Amino acid sequence: ARPVARPGPAIDLYAPDIERLRAADVSLTSAVEDRASLRLHDDGAPVSLRQIGEFLYRCARVRDVRVIRGAELLDLPYPAGGGLGELEIYLVVRAADELAPGLYHYDRHGHRLEPCQGRREAVQQLMLDAAASAGGIPLPQVHVVITARFARVMWKYEGMAYAAILKHVGVLYELMYLVATAMRLAPCALGAGNAELFSEAAGLDYFEESSVGEFLLGSRLPRNSPTEGQGDGSAPA
Repeated sequence: ARPVARPGPAIDLYAPDIERLRAADVSLTSAVEDRASLRLHDDGAPVSLRQIGEFLYRCARVRDVRVIRGAELLDLPYPAGGGLGELEIYLVVRAADELAPGLYHYDRHGHRLEPCQGRREAVQQLMLDAAASAGGIPLPQVHVVITARFARVMWKYEGMAYAAILKHVGVLYELMYLVATAMRLAPCALGAGNAELFSEAAGLDYFEESSVGEFLLGSRLPRNSPTEGQGDGSAPA
């Protein structure tokens, strides 16, 4: 269930106190009703490494691993068919407090970021493509790329595996929206991407693991800003 670690020093991430969040977090109804696609970010106060750590911990960490008949099954914050948990998360970072720009893989087992030694030109193009996909906005602070390790799920679900993967992406999107809303961050799912370009940027085998979803994350514009709550000027999705 855990992919081979990438070489180089990893960055340990902040892990929030879940029991404190149970008592102090916004209500589910508030998060659902306040959810909106916010495409513009506040570069005067970019998203912090601590916020990224909390976001990833609440959305995608591995809570437990169980072995049943030789298969490693994952307990995640979101439901996944068969407990196989084939989705991985990468961050294309342009602007974040205490985190250098670049491409990172989220080690959801160890709750840390692993720098990826990909082609710089391809990484830059990913960010440009994300901005274009969101309607020609300024470059986002963090471009979240969701990939699938296909063999994790195809051995069991065979012909319906890809449909299951896309359903899992939708479930993860919704969780990302709700967590980002609770944290007062700016989230926005994207409907387009370039899987071949990402495989090139991350050094992945396109047929073993490639991108299946993309998501923008950043700090919200200040309250009462003319564009706060409207993203790129269109109605919230």
